[in-house]
Amino acid sequence: MISTIAIGGLAKRLVEEPPTYKLPDLAPVVFLADLILFLPVLIILGYTLGHVYPTLAAVEDPLPAYEALSMNDDNLPKDDNDPIRVTAEPGKPVTGSIRSINRLLRSYGGWRVSFRGLGYAVVIGILTVSTTGFIALAPFIPTRIAHLLTLIALAPLSTTWTHFIITPPAAPDAARRSFFRRVPRAGKVYAATWFPTFLLWAAAHAAVVLPVALGRLIGLSLPTAGQPPAATVPNYDGADLGKLLCVAGVSVALQALLVIPAHAALTRVQASLLPADEDPVVPFDRSFGGRVEPEVVSGKGFATFGAALKTMPLASWGRIYLLRIKIFAVTVAAYLVMSVIVALELVAMKKRD
Repeated sequence: MISTIAIGGLAKRLVEEPPTYKLPDLAPVVFLADLILFLPVLIILGYTLGHVYPTLAAVEDPLPAYEALSMNDDNLPKDDNDPIRVTAEPGKPVTGSIRSINRLLRSYGGWRVSFRGLGYAVVIGILTVSTTGFIALAPFIPTRIAHLLTLIALAPLSTTWTHFIITPPAAPDAARRSFFRRVPRAGKVYAATWFPTFLLWAAAHAAVVLPVALGRLIGLSLPTAGQPPAATVPNYDGADLGKLLCVAGVSVALQALLVIPAHAALTRVQASLLPADEDPVVPFDRSFGGRVEPEVVSGKGFATFGAALKTMPLASWGRIYLLRIKIFAVTVAAYLVMSVIVALELVAMKKRD
């Protein structure tokens, strides 16, 4: 076993006399091939696992212990080529694991369903960035406030994306409605989502601002905007690493206690605006335990932030957090594998002067 003294001496030599390397002319081609190879994986990690799966998990309501049998045959195969639809069972939510969600989506149209809505999500993201920048041009509106105003302004589009994700794709022989034809009435969307959107925005910013403030309070040196590139990576000692772990722990705790519940509540409020003639692919109690009445019966026709949270039992919260942990583990493992592949390629290609 190599001793720590030998490792320290080697590291000191590398710092004092770093070897110079150069990559062959073929390196850009190799890296471009890596990008093409990794792009589907990155989309699955960032979009499918990062957005689609948590959305479905937030919407699903647990089935009661004794669920009446359905009298329709929508879940039965019409012929030998028609797949059997995956459905939830009492006490066994369909969003309980990554594999079960994958089976659910694939039963509605194969692997392509996992990427459904990706183009619209990209459009919404571009609109969010550009609108935030345009509003922030006003000298009296900070960028953070501009971001909040943009999120509220684009609420009809984000709500439509949620509806698009939680409902099954139209059958090949059925009439299809375009994404923008599905946008619900803007006034109703704003009335339902402005407060949950504000809370999610506040939670997301708190999960960033508060840990940074804590780090500065305990004397941790953190990179700041405007520093030269050489100063963006602080030189931490043992004490600083302990402080860094403390700040990271606070950030994770705020994500778990604030951001995830706020996201789940907003998603459920958006799902409450789903038209009555559309059914989600996961069990969903539109009445929110009797707290929401249809608009035609003197009701608002949508759930409030409080109703969205109160109708989620502890089992649902446990399922959502466990799914997030599984997604995080898969993401870390995937990035680790990709990093090892790139590192091995660099070792194989570099030439020492």
